[in-house]
Amino acid sequence: RGRSHGALAGFELMPRDSYGDTYSATAAFTDASAQVVASGSVSASGNNTLLTPTSGKKIRLAYVSYNPSAAVEAAFRFGASGTLFLRNNLTSGGSVVAKDFGDMRCVEGAINDPLILNLSAGVATIWNALYLEV
Repeated sequence: RGRSHGALAGFELMPRDSYGDTYSATAAFTDASAQVVASGSVSASGNNTLLTPTSGKKIRLAYVSYNPSAAVEAAFRFGASGTLFLRNNLTSGGSVVAKDFGDMRCVEGAINDPLILNLSAGVATIWNALYLEV
């Protein structure tokens, strides 16, 4: 199981154990059939829901990215008021912000929490994610 880190409320990092083996919860990332790839675009200021897990499940991220078309402050979060992460103030369009968490340090939200991209302004923004529902 992952450990919850107080400074990062709203999601968990999924570490390796003391022997260097991944916990069974993260082993599914090695099974390509279980991985889901999603992509889309949003353009509204504030919270934009990207992914909503099946009821009773949570989203476990291995990779996320966003690419706004103009200057904006952007960040991901789980749930409408979760902690912002991968938060960046981009001063021009065309920048790509990406994070590959991999199977060692996956990030996951709470049960039923959607993945959200928060934008400080209404800017067309492309996003991508590689995830599992667990």
